[in-house]
Amino acid sequence: MLYWQHDCHITREDRFVKRRIRHAALVLFVALVATQHASAQAALLPRFNTRATFVVDRDSLSLITVIATVEPSRTAPGHSWVRVYFYAFPPDTIDAVLATRGSVASMDRKWQSTSVDPREYNRSRAVLQLTVDNDDKVSQVDLSVPGHACTVASTPQELNAFAQRYAFDGKQLSLAAKGAYVCGSGKQTVAWSVEVDTPVARAEVVR
Repeated sequence: MLYWQHDCHITREDRFVKRRIRHAALVLFVALVATQHASAQAALLPRFNTRATFVVDRDSLSLITVIATVEPSRTAPGHSWVRVYFYAFPPDTIDAVLATRGSVASMDRKWQSTSVDPREYNRSRAVLQLTVDNDDKVSQVDLSVPGHACTVASTPQELNAFAQRYAFDGKQLSLAAKGAYVCGSGKQTVAWSVEVDTPVARAEVVR
Protein backbone atom coordinates (compact mmCIF):
# COMPACT_ATOMS: atom_id res chain seq x y z
CA MET A 1 0.00 0.00 0.00
CA LEU A 2 1.29 3.38 -0.90
CA TYR A 3 1.10 6.41 1.35
CA TRP A 4 1.45 9.96 0.22
CA GLN A 5 3.86 11.89 2.33
CA HIS A 6 3.07 15.58 2.72
CA ASP A 7 5.58 18.21 3.56
CA CYS A 8 4.17 19.74 6.78
CA HIS A 9 7.10 21.97 7.38
CA ILE A 10 5.92 25.56 8.12
CA THR A 11 8.55 28.21 7.98
CA ARG A 12 8.82 31.19 10.28
CA GLU A 13 7.95 33.38 7.31
CA ASP A 14 4.71 31.41 6.76
CA ARG A 15 3.65 31.90 10.37
CA PHE A 16 4.43 35.61 10.14
CA VAL A 17 2.30 36.00 6.99
CA LYS A 18 -0.61 34.13 8.58
CA ARG A 19 -0.45 36.35 11.66
CA ARG A 20 -0.45 39.44 9.48
CA ILE A 21 -3.48 38.15 7.56
CA ARG A 22 -5.37 37.36 10.78
CA HIS A 23 -4.49 40.77 12.21
CA ALA A 24 -5.61 42.57 9.05
CA ALA A 25 -8.90 40.63 9.06
CA LEU A 26 -9.49 41.54 12.71
CA VAL A 27 -8.76 45.22 12.08
CA LEU A 28 -11.15 45.22 9.12
CA PHE A 29 -13.88 43.54 11.20
CA VAL A 30 -13.50 46.02 14.08
CA ALA A 31 -13.56 48.95 11.65
CA LEU A 32 -16.71 47.60 10.00
CA VAL A 33 -18.50 47.15 13.32
CA ALA A 34 -17.42 50.61 14.48
CA THR A 35 -18.66 52.18 11.24
CA GLN A 36 -22.03 50.44 11.51
CA HIS A 37 -22.32 51.48 15.17
CA ALA A 38 -21.46 55.10 14.36
CA SER A 39 -23.95 55.13 11.50
CA ALA A 40 -26.68 53.77 13.77
CA GLN A 41 -25.92 56.44 16.38
CA ALA A 42 -25.81 59.21 13.76
CA ALA A 43 -29.23 58.09 12.54
CA LEU A 44 -30.63 59.03 15.95
CA LEU A 45 -29.74 62.71 15.62
CA PRO A 46 -32.47 63.95 13.23
CA ARG A 47 -35.26 62.84 15.59
CA PHE A 48 -34.24 65.56 18.05
CA ASN A 49 -34.42 68.46 15.56
CA THR A 50 -36.99 71.18 16.18
CA ARG A 51 -37.65 74.91 16.01
CA ALA A 52 -39.02 76.45 19.17
CA THR A 53 -39.25 80.00 20.42
CA PHE A 54 -39.83 81.23 23.96
CA VAL A 55 -40.08 84.83 25.06
CA VAL A 56 -39.84 86.13 28.61
CA ASP A 57 -40.62 89.83 28.64
CA ARG A 58 -38.10 91.08 26.04
CA ASP A 59 -35.70 88.11 26.12
CA SER A 60 -36.15 85.63 23.27
CA LEU A 61 -34.89 82.03 23.17
CA SER A 62 -34.51 80.28 19.80
CA LEU A 63 -34.02 76.56 20.46
CA ILE A 64 -33.22 73.80 17.97
CA THR A 65 -33.18 70.53 19.93
CA VAL A 66 -36.01 68.69 21.68
CA ILE A 67 -35.81 65.71 24.04
CA ALA A 68 -38.91 64.35 25.76
CA THR A 69 -39.18 62.08 28.81
CA VAL A 70 -42.01 60.75 30.97
CA GLU A 71 -42.04 59.80 34.63
CA PRO A 72 -44.55 59.43 37.47
CA SER A 73 -45.64 62.76 38.94
CA ARG A 74 -44.15 63.45 42.35
CA THR A 75 -47.03 65.70 43.38
CA ALA A 76 -50.15 64.26 41.73
CA PRO A 77 -50.81 60.55 42.38
CA GLY A 78 -52.03 58.69 39.32
CA HIS A 79 -50.53 61.26 36.98
CA SER A 80 -47.32 61.49 34.96
CA TRP A 81 -44.99 64.28 33.97
CA VAL A 82 -44.15 64.56 30.30
CA ARG A 83 -41.12 66.81 30.23
CA VAL A 84 -40.16 68.41 26.93
CA TYR A 85 -36.61 69.77 27.05
CA PHE A 86 -35.46 72.34 24.51
CA TYR A 87 -31.84 73.38 23.90
CA ALA A 88 -30.05 75.94 21.77
CA PHE A 89 -27.41 73.44 20.60
CA PRO A 90 -27.56 70.02 18.90
CA PRO A 91 -26.79 66.71 20.63
CA ASP A 92 -23.80 64.62 19.72
CA THR A 93 -24.14 60.85 19.34
CA ILE A 94 -23.53 60.21 23.05
CA ASP A 95 -26.20 62.76 24.00
CA ALA A 96 -28.59 61.09 21.54
CA VAL A 97 -28.02 57.60 22.92
CA LEU A 98 -28.51 58.83 26.49
CA ALA A 99 -31.68 60.65 25.43
CA THR A 100 -33.17 57.41 24.13
CA ARG A 101 -32.59 56.05 27.64
CA GLY A 102 -34.41 58.96 29.22
CA SER A 103 -31.40 60.99 30.34
CA VAL A 104 -30.67 64.65 29.58
CA ALA A 105 -27.73 64.78 32.00
CA SER A 106 -25.07 65.24 29.31
CA MET A 107 -27.10 67.94 27.55
CA ASP A 108 -27.65 69.73 30.85
CA ARG A 109 -23.93 69.63 31.57
CA LYS A 110 -23.27 71.35 28.25
CA TRP A 111 -25.90 73.95 29.05
CA GLN A 112 -24.45 74.53 32.52
CA SER A 113 -21.00 75.01 30.98
CA THR A 114 -22.33 78.18 29.31
CA SER A 115 -22.83 79.83 32.71
CA VAL A 116 -19.60 81.76 32.15
CA ASP A 117 -21.71 83.86 29.77
CA PRO A 118 -25.02 84.64 31.55
CA ARG A 119 -26.58 85.91 28.34
CA GLU A 120 -25.93 82.61 26.56
CA TYR A 121 -26.86 80.56 29.65
CA ASN A 122 -30.23 82.30 30.01
CA ARG A 123 -31.11 81.71 26.36
CA SER A 124 -30.04 78.10 25.87
CA ARG A 125 -32.66 75.93 27.61
CA ALA A 126 -36.38 75.71 28.30
CA VAL A 127 -38.65 72.99 29.66
CA LEU A 128 -42.35 72.42 29.16
CA GLN A 129 -43.84 70.05 31.72
CA LEU A 130 -47.20 68.50 30.90
CA THR A 131 -49.01 66.81 33.78
CA VAL A 132 -51.14 64.03 32.27
CA ASP A 133 -53.60 61.55 33.78
CA ASN A 134 -53.90 57.83 33.05
CA ASP A 135 -55.73 58.64 29.83
CA ASP A 136 -52.86 60.99 28.79
CA LYS A 137 -55.15 64.00 29.14
CA VAL A 138 -53.27 67.17 30.14
CA SER A 139 -54.31 68.73 33.45
CA GLN A 140 -51.53 71.30 33.86
CA VAL A 141 -48.71 72.88 31.87
CA ASP A 142 -45.62 74.46 33.45
CA LEU A 143 -42.93 76.40 31.65
CA SER A 144 -39.40 76.81 32.96
CA VAL A 145 -36.59 78.92 31.54
CA PRO A 146 -33.41 79.98 33.39
CA GLY A 147 -34.45 82.15 36.31
CA HIS A 148 -38.19 81.84 35.67
CA ALA A 149 -40.89 79.21 36.22
CA CYS A 150 -44.62 79.60 35.68
CA THR A 151 -47.77 77.50 35.41
CA VAL A 152 -49.14 78.64 32.05
CA ALA A 153 -52.25 76.45 31.86
CA SER A 154 -54.35 74.78 34.55
CA THR A 155 -57.99 75.78 34.02
CA PRO A 156 -60.11 74.16 31.28
CA GLN A 157 -60.09 77.41 29.33
CA GLU A 158 -56.30 77.78 29.58
CA LEU A 159 -55.70 74.14 28.66
CA ASN A 160 -57.94 74.37 25.60
CA ALA A 161 -56.08 77.48 24.46
CA PHE A 162 -52.58 76.15 25.14
CA ALA A 163 -52.17 73.65 22.30
CA GLN A 164 -53.44 73.66 18.75
CA ARG A 165 -52.41 70.02 18.38
CA TYR A 166 -51.72 67.44 21.06
CA ALA A 167 -51.37 63.66 20.92
CA PHE A 168 -49.50 61.39 23.30
CA ASP A 169 -49.64 57.61 23.43
CA GLY A 170 -46.97 57.02 26.06
CA LYS A 171 -44.16 56.71 23.52
CA GLN A 172 -44.62 59.49 20.98
CA LEU A 173 -45.54 63.12 21.53
CA SER A 174 -47.04 65.36 18.85
CA LEU A 175 -47.47 68.93 20.04
CA ALA A 176 -48.11 72.26 18.36
CA ALA A 177 -48.59 75.12 20.78
CA LYS A 178 -48.47 78.86 20.42
CA GLY A 179 -49.62 81.37 23.00
CA ALA A 180 -48.77 83.75 25.81
CA TYR A 181 -49.49 84.02 29.51
CA VAL A 182 -49.10 86.65 32.19
CA CYS A 183 -47.46 85.06 35.24
CA GLY A 184 -47.92 85.87 38.90
CA SER A 185 -49.16 89.35 39.68
CA GLY A 186 -48.92 90.43 36.06
CA LYS A 187 -45.31 91.56 36.18
CA GLN A 188 -44.02 89.00 33.69
CA THR A 189 -45.28 87.87 30.31
CA VAL A 190 -44.13 84.59 28.77
CA ALA A 191 -44.84 83.39 25.25
CA TRP A 192 -44.11 80.20 23.35
CA SER A 193 -44.23 78.79 19.84
CA VAL A 194 -43.35 75.11 19.55
CA GLU A 195 -44.04 72.29 17.14
CA VAL A 196 -42.64 68.88 17.94
CA ASP A 197 -43.18 65.29 16.90
CA THR A 198 -40.75 63.29 18.98
CA PRO A 199 -40.32 59.98 20.78
CA VAL A 200 -40.73 59.98 24.55
CA ALA A 201 -38.42 57.90 26.73
CA ARG A 202 -39.02 56.74 30.26
CA ALA A 203 -37.01 59.13 32.40
CA GLU A 204 -33.83 57.77 33.92
CA VAL A 205 -34.21 57.32 37.66
CA VAL A 206 -31.33 58.93 39.56
CA ARG A 207 -30.61 57.03 42.77
